[in-house]
Amino acid sequence: MFFNGFQTFVGLGFAVICTGAVSSSCIYAEDTPPITITRSETPAYEFSAGDEKLLDQIQRGCFNYLWKEVGVPAKLAKDRRFTAVASMAGVGFQLASLPIGVERGWITREQGEERALTILRSLRDAPENRRHGVFLHFVNADTGNIYRAWDNEISTVDHALFLAGAFPAASYFQGEVASIVEQFAKETNWKEYQRSDSGLLTFAWKPNDRSSIKGDGEYMELEWHLATDEERLIYFMAVGAPTEEWAVDPTSYYKLERQVGQLRDMQPFVMSWNGLLFTYFFSHCYINYRDMPADDPSQFGGTGPRVDWFENSRRGTLAHRQACLDLAAKYGTFAEDRWGLSPCMAQAGDKPGWDYIVQELQPNIRKNDDLKHGTVAPYAAGSSIMFTPQESMAALRAFRDLKGEDGQPLVWRDPQQGAYAFADSFNVDQQVACDDNIAIDVGPLILAIENVRSGLIWKLFMEHEHAQRASERLKLFPKP
Repeated sequence: MFFNGFQTFVGLGFAVICTGAVSSSCIYAEDTPPITITRSETPAYEFSAGDEKLLDQIQRGCFNYLWKEVGVPAKLAKDRRFTAVASMAGVGFQLASLPIGVERGWITREQGEERALTILRSLRDAPENRRHGVFLHFVNADTGNIYRAWDNEISTVDHALFLAGAFPAASYFQGEVASIVEQFAKETNWKEYQRSDSGLLTFAWKPNDRSSIKGDGEYMELEWHLATDEERLIYFMAVGAPTEEWAVDPTSYYKLERQVGQLRDMQPFVMSWNGLLFTYFFSHCYINYRDMPADDPSQFGGTGPRVDWFENSRRGTLAHRQACLDLAAKYGTFAEDRWGLSPCMAQAGDKPGWDYIVQELQPNIRKNDDLKHGTVAPYAAGSSIMFTPQESMAALRAFRDLKGEDGQPLVWRDPQQGAYAFADSFNVDQQVACDDNIAIDVGPLILAIENVRSGLIWKLFMEHEHAQRASERLKLFPKP
């Protein structure tokens, strides 16, 4: 996935306080006083009947993509609609969506279990798709094997997201589904991907011959080192590994850098590298931080602040939303209920054509804004519904109701007609919306909505023995 694959190492002990407009300069203070990020209560929001109907439609649209846009015969969800590969992170979201499909009545339990087994057997039996138990970033959507035309790499983050999504399916279907998932977890040698004395995990291993992983290769020098959502999920999975000699020590989780900042007089929070919303909700699709107190790095020799990660994401999301609104005069896409930046397909340049974009929005560690013409991805605000139900619900309604200059829906695609609820992104100034949906965009949206409605994925993930083991080793005990 490597959304922040361009990261470089940054110094410890700095806080970023943004003053004035988002695009203004930032003031850095080296001697930041200790801070504990806690919440007084969990935000409550009662969805109306109309809200519930819209959430049903959105979830059904996301499920439509993950069920229909698959390779044959392996049935792996395509990374994008018009591609031949599947990202392993996307397959994780696909597996986690199957219990939702059953519980919502869109498929039978037998259909869900059959689809899970087809996916898992295809991956298990492919001769060349993982190294030391860690999967490739992308695999052939038809076979589950290496896609030889691709620039291949073994990806620690995609493997973590795959396993995380497989656990809810394992908890739900049990039997052979659980057995294959446990086999994948036991075969994962996380320590092989700790390549320096830091104890941190490398981003990836890249083969010298990109068409095969059987020969020699090199580990990326970049390590996962920031305490944001991809990283925390990776280390959560690595710490909880069932093969103890291959599990990562819990101290690595607490070594992740916690850089605190804030937007003007809003509440401070631990920032991410680029400030995009996926860096605040990815791990929450699976780990139920809502029911956990603030963690305590000092128990593992760490010096960072104690953080309630659910509250941290709430604060980060609200700051991100306000930063978008501050730029509404410059970008017509932004409005009171239109906000949310995350990686997506977009018309990035002045010429027609779609590119994959990764924006930047302050407050962030990078100290930079890069709005890419102010393109909004509906899944960004939508997946944040776990933390900001009122604001996210208003955004989802606004996305559904938005019309283009031709009077037709700009963003909404009717799931009752078999469509996928929302275009992947839209831009009001350009009067365009991208229909090339992405598995890792629709995936968190369906899971996040389900968590805020029923808590199903949180329940299934947290009851898996891997998650229980990681929680115990990290001392992330649920609130009484």
